[in-house]
Amino acid sequence: MKKYVTLNEMRTIQLDILNKVDEFCRQNEIRYSLGGGTLLGAIRHKGYIPWDDDVDIMMPRPDYEKFLNLFDDVGYIKTQHYKNCKHCLKPFAKVYDDRTILKEKFQECGVYIDVFPIDGLPEETSLIPFIEEYQYQLTRLFRSTSTFRLNHNLWIGLKEICKRVIDPPRKVVVEKFEKFLTQYPFEKSVYAGAITGRYAEKEHMPAEVFKTYVEVSFEGKNYKAIADYDAYLKKHYGDYMKLPPKEKQVSNHDYKAWWK
Repeated sequence: MKKYVTLNEMRTIQLDILNKVDEFCRQNEIRYSLGGGTLLGAIRHKGYIPWDDDVDIMMPRPDYEKFLNLFDDVGYIKTQHYKNCKHCLKPFAKVYDDRTILKEKFQECGVYIDVFPIDGLPEETSLIPFIEEYQYQLTRLFRSTSTFRLNHNLWIGLKEICKRVIDPPRKVVVEKFEKFLTQYPFEKSVYAGAITGRYAEKEHMPAEVFKTYVEVSFEGKNYKAIADYDAYLKKHYGDYMKLPPKEKQVSNHDYKAWWK
């Protein structure tokens, strides 16, 4: 019988992961910031948004690559990204607790925190075609497949083969997608954003926003955050210190996790 991870346990696990990532980044001079709802929670609530159940951080692309290259598994704390997991379909990384299992639509790991790369982005006049191409390539990525399981029945197997003839293998698609994402080098770009997050064009802002960092409190401990978090949060949430209506005070996730 599965022993499901409770919300309190999930948050404890996520904070354990975040602490290890924070310590590693400080030791190795890797820039990172709390991001999305986690950053909003830090500024508005000094911790989790009451109805939230995840942790997001973001790193400039050079620091993101350095982190993935240098971070070694720390016991049960492991990383998952397309370069080390053939089943990973997302263009960003996760750091997860290997004592747990968490299944989502497009992949499986354990209870995790998301790590999003911050990439250089085009000028505003070129943003719409960029976003359209991004969405097209993202669709191709999620349509692609990485494995053919021999225990599928014949009909499923034939459909899988046909799909692979029509669509290139997942690894080819995700590599092409990452090449698209990195066409504007972060350090040389006027604009930047963690475009692989859920906010799309709202991520587009001056690159300088992502180059200076401060300490913010989250659940009783200090973590790194972009100094101009006000500009970031206003673009994402508008009047971000005001609580949303009751009907919108719900989690964006419907997953469950359990202990191995």
